[in-house]
Amino acid sequence: MDKHRLTLIVIGMLGVAVVLGGWLLGVQPQLDRIDTANAQTASLRQLNDVQQAKNTALAADNKRLDEWKAALAENERQIPASRAQQELINQIDAAAAASGVMVKDLRFDAAAPYVAPAGVEVTAPSSGALISVPMTLSAQGPRPQLEDFVARLQGSLRIVTIDSSQYSGGEDSSLALSGATWVLMPTS
Repeated sequence: MDKHRLTLIVIGMLGVAVVLGGWLLGVQPQLDRIDTANAQTASLRQLNDVQQAKNTALAADNKRLDEWKAALAENERQIPASRAQQELINQIDAAAAASGVMVKDLRFDAAAPYVAPAGVEVTAPSSGALISVPMTLSAQGPRPQLEDFVARLQGSLRIVTIDSSQYSGGEDSSLALSGATWVLMPTS
């Protein structure tokens, strides 16, 4: 082997070492970073797609917000956030006047939290506590008109549940009702 050939072999080996070192130290780490960045980009695109689907659903819900507010207002008329007894008294008077009967006595007792009957599971409302306001009333009039009064009372805006009724016939027919109306006290 002559001196030039040995020099060429050494230069060739150094060239291969430089290319291999350049690949291992310069190119391969960059390729690894590119793969990592691509994986992160794909993951972020998936998160963005999920968030975009949520945003689209919220935008659709926002379009129906007025409809839901109207439904909420209707439900709040049925079970208000305060006792609002005068409104209920007005509804009872309107039902009595429309039926042609006379309300003789109306009494509201102390409000108490609603307790479900034994064996019945009730999910408590998340927006407040359901309160029962017991009431008793008596009305006078002919039986068909008293029946109409009860139907109108139960069909009025404010929810009134009747627990018991007692009818007394005769010349002065009367009906005694006991039941409850409801209030949804908001949580603070």
